[in-house]
Amino acid sequence: MDLKYEDVKQKLQAIKEIRVHYPIFSAILANMERCLEESVDLAEPLCMIITGDTGVGKSTIIKTMSDRHPSIKTSEEVNTPVLVASVPLPATIGALYTSILTALGAPFPDRGKIEYKRLRLFELLKRCNVRLIILDEFQHLVERGTRQRIETVADAIKSLINQTALPFILVGMPAACAVLEYSPQLAGRFPLSVEIPLFDWLGQPTSFERLLNCFEKALPFAKPSGFGDETMPARFYLATGGNFRSFTTLIRDASRSALMQDCARIEREHLIRSFNTLLAANRRLRANPFQESNTAIERWIYQLRKNQ
Repeated sequence: MDLKYEDVKQKLQAIKEIRVHYPIFSAILANMERCLEESVDLAEPLCMIITGDTGVGKSTIIKTMSDRHPSIKTSEEVNTPVLVASVPLPATIGALYTSILTALGAPFPDRGKIEYKRLRLFELLKRCNVRLIILDEFQHLVERGTRQRIETVADAIKSLINQTALPFILVGMPAACAVLEYSPQLAGRFPLSVEIPLFDWLGQPTSFERLLNCFEKALPFAKPSGFGDETMPARFYLATGGNFRSFTTLIRDASRSALMQDCARIEREHLIRSFNTLLAANRRLRANPFQESNTAIERWIYQLRKNQ
């Protein structure tokens, strides 16, 4: 066992739990809360669809919402205000019901035919006091699916909304929106829709720099790491392409290196090593952004702006 790692493990866990509520995340979470709180007073539950490419922060938003409303078990009942399940691949009605039953903790969730699963699902949703259902990986509905299958599963989701009177939040890749084209009636149930973009430092530098500064302040180091200094925002943008997952992957690994070496802050050498180890293969840039001179970075950014 690495005793040094055991010493820093708690700090690494704290870094993993950092949640920076920059504007678009805050706006999305506010609408998710609105779906949860206001649907009970509406004629139809307020539903929402969230889309975005891989790594933009969809999973972080789901976990943040789930953490805000955790499941609570007592000797008498189970309260699961926010239920998170995934749309299976391939997506069928039976597989969808099984996935939601699994998320509810039902024993033998794949037992029985579709109607049995549906009735069992209604019973458990009531018993667990579910108030909001989040379906992740919603793009699976249009992957490997015929038009008839897509329409059939979409109708099943519409029926779940109608019969349970619960708000649904669908989360997935941009391709997920095609589902609504196949089922206009389902589309009408989702008035709230948002696509999470990549961070565009070139066009909107303030938003990305705010993310850097907020994340830096939340890190457990004695000294600031200078994420906002000089060309550092540009270096982070080049290294990650504005992808939130790449950014957090880079920061967490660089933090680990700094903590293992008892450093008071994240140094450039940690970022160089973490980029080479974890991001370089996928980014395939002409150089490591953290190794280049300030002049080289300025030329690199100038060329990117020129090519826009």
